[in-house]
Amino acid sequence: MQGESFSQVQLDVLRMLDPSFLATISMQELYERIFQRKPAIIEGLLYTGIYLFVGAPKLGKSFFMAQLAYHVSTGTPLWEYPVRRGTVLYLALEDDYRRLQERLYRMFGTAESGRLYFSIRANQIGKGLDEQLAGFIGQHPDTSLIPK
Repeated sequence: MQGESFSQVQLDVLRMLDPSFLATISMQELYERIFQRKPAIIEGLLYTGIYLFVGAPKLGKSFFMAQLAYHVSTGTPLWEYPVRRGTVLYLALEDDYRRLQERLYRMFGTAESGRLYFSIRANQIGKGLDEQLAGFIGQHPDTSLIPK
């Protein structure tokens, strides 16, 4: 926007407020931009983004998410893959704290992590979850993983 007149900026903002507005970028503009590369969470395995991890019940999805969460929160390698340490918020929305404690103790014994947080209740998408997640990330800016 450098060099644009105030009236041009106003027109651009009004255009973006139009419900039919579709943000686009030309190939030339795309090539002219410089993007910072985001580091992997688990090198060669897990990168920044949104993933769906789905499967039939009782296959171990929750155990696997807990394992990912623990390894990221401690920075310990997972299956010989290097892990970048970061804060983790695990949304264990189908558990209670007692069951979660038992599962984690079976998996990790008494080893613990001060960067791994759990919640068993959260608002729904479109009904406050975004604000809750933003609030958590505001308090923990090094958050790198939020499994559910």
